[in-house]
Amino acid sequence: MRQGKEVTMKGPRRFVESLLRGRRPRRFPVDDTDADILRAAIELRAARPGSGTPNEEFVVGLYQRLAQERREEAERRPVATRRQIVLGGALAATGVAVGVAIDRTLAGPGAPAGGGTLIPDAGVWHPVVAAAELPEGAVRAFDAGSVNGFVYRSGGRLRAISGTCTHQGCRLGLEAGMRLRCPCHRALFALDGRVLHHRFPGPLPALPRIAVRQADGVVQVYISA
Repeated sequence: MRQGKEVTMKGPRRFVESLLRGRRPRRFPVDDTDADILRAAIELRAARPGSGTPNEEFVVGLYQRLAQERREEAERRPVATRRQIVLGGALAATGVAVGVAIDRTLAGPGAPAGGGTLIPDAGVWHPVVAAAELPEGAVRAFDAGSVNGFVYRSGGRLRAISGTCTHQGCRLGLEAGMRLRCPCHRALFALDGRVLHHRFPGPLPALPRIAVRQADGVVQVYISA
């Protein structure tokens, strides 16, 4: 049992050390606790002067792996102790000063306007749900291959919104209260696409809308052919 725990902790520690030193981290199995550690490490790396943001290849690979392995990993462990040990050791090794990231609510000037509507040049109407299964106030997630999102009916009108975070393309999840949460950096969106809060220093774009209609008893979204 002890040996398994030590092996489990090596992965996050090595990942954080590599990330903060600007190296490409090695792969390792990720659980919910590790995902929290990795998010903190990415934010610390991005906060370092001149570091910029992680490159696209790294970001895409990391979040695809996180999404896959978090679905498969059912085991949960206490967060605080391991987080302090892993991050504390890595930061001591690299000499990085740690700050505290606080959720910032976007309001007023500086917040991006609506995300517009996605209209592909050559598109098709793709069926997502039977109209009878989408009554007033209901929300349904859909995955149309090239596009994923949410359709809902409000005030008697059909609406559809992208299900991809505008920060780094992570897939959003529907929370209680009809809000959309990014699992990667915890950004929060309203169902109409407005940004509610995030942790980033600059504005975060609103979610784009998707063209939607009801035809022959079926709700359809307009996507690339």
